[in-house]
Amino acid sequence: MHNNEDLTKSLVSRYFNRFELLITTGIIVLISVMILAAFWGLVVETYHLVHHGAFDKLDHKAFQAAFGMIMTLLIAIEFSYTIMNAYMGKSREVIVKNVVLVSMLAIARQFIVFEVETFSPLILFALAASLMSLGIVYWLMGRTSSSDAVKFSGG
Repeated sequence: MHNNEDLTKSLVSRYFNRFELLITTGIIVLISVMILAAFWGLVVETYHLVHHGAFDKLDHKAFQAAFGMIMTLLIAIEFSYTIMNAYMGKSREVIVKNVVLVSMLAIARQFIVFEVETFSPLILFALAASLMSLGIVYWLMGRTSSSDAVKFSGG
């Protein structure tokens, strides 16, 4: 009876792992398409900005738009890296650190693209507190993993 239960658990685990692999592969393909589309949009937008002389006039809105698009691409690339780590079977700690990093990038992007006049001080404080909290979590995760490495190496 016990062997039958173990066999069932093994089959369920194997099929779930295959299902997870299939979904992860699909997500990687879709994110790759989105990254390529966003990159092409950035190329076209940059061409139009240069062609129409927006960079010549040092228009801050043009720079905000361009850097916002670049930050969006960086966030998407980092997010795809996180998915790839899950696909490759990396440790959950690496994946969680990447998710925290992507969250920090998303909030930093908000600070780059927003107009100060359009946000209330409370929203600015909330974004800053969120970024600070995520930074502390990221720092603590780095300290924990490095102290664990010293412990396991016999140091």
